Amino acid sequence: MSTQNKSVDNNDAKSDSSGVILYSFSKQGKGKWRVQDDVVMGGRSDSQLKMTDNNYAHFSGRVSLENNGGFCSIHQTVEKDPYVIAEKSEAFLLRLKGDGKAYNFRVRTPKGRHSYGFTFPTKGGDQWETISIPFDAMEATYRGEPVEVPNYSGENVVEMQLLIGNKKEETFELLIESIGVN
Repeated sequence: MSTQNKSVDNNDAKSDSSGVILYSFSKQGKGKWRVQDDVVMGGRSDSQLKMTDNNYAHFSGRVSLENNGGFCSIHQTVEKDPYVIAEKSEAFLLRLKGDGKAYNFRVRTPKGRHSYGFTFPTKGGDQWETISIPFDAMEATYRGEPVEVPNYSGENVVEMQLLIGNKKEETFELLIESIGVN
């Protein structure tokens, strides 16, 4: 996972009305989102994705470095019905309640096997925050290694992923309301 990027805007206001919601956990439920931890590579991390009584996604678990592990993630793939990103859009908006730890948001387009990612901090505490991730700050990687292509430019999206992998053993907890663009 790339180093933490600093050009993120964390504010406590609701998502801007000019934004477009791509996925609303509070309205669409868990859907086809699923857990993908480092066990796919022999690691020992463990996470869960459940819906709360208030219809938020609750992503929680324990990251382990045992057996060369080190990440937990949730993702959704929509190869046959990509999310259409409007040409005027400039950033992803994540509405969430964090635990003070850093997370990575990634998207994949129909144009390749690599994804575009951005690492952002969360505040922790009881306040909801809107994380704004500028498209041009999202760097291309494949299996965690940099790919020599331009940063994300707003293409349609066939996969979205939220990942924690801060190169340390830790527990984590994240509530997610929605993912959108503006």
